[in-house]
Amino acid sequence: MAKDAKTRGFFRLLADLPGELSDLVRAEIRLLQSEFAGKLRAAGIGIGWVTLGVTLLSMVLTMLVVALILGLAELMPAWAAALTVAGIALVGGVAFIALGVSSIRKGFTPFESVDQIAKDFRNLGKGTNDGK
Repeated sequence: MAKDAKTRGFFRLLADLPGELSDLVRAEIRLLQSEFAGKLRAAGIGIGWVTLGVTLLSMVLTMLVVALILGLAELMPAWAAALTVAGIALVGGVAFIALGVSSIRKGFTPFESVDQIAKDFRNLGKGTNDGK
């Protein structure tokens, strides 16, 4: 009789196994969702702080440009000082944009391995005629 109880217990464990695994998977998914939400919230707060810092630095840069214009206005008329600073900023901005576009283009060139795989697929349909 003890043998029947042990056998029944083993089969009951086997029968419960899919339900237990299902519960475990659901619990892991809930944990993952909770962890992901926490990380997303922290990233959002971080992005907010970075945005505030960039805004303040942008204001400082604007103030420095105004100070440069006012300093040059001591040497030349104010309108000429403003045009000089604007021209320098224009040339610098165009140079940085060109540098950025060049870098972006370099970043989007296909990988050599991707080109090789595409070449292999094209040659796959042709077969090899090595005389073998």
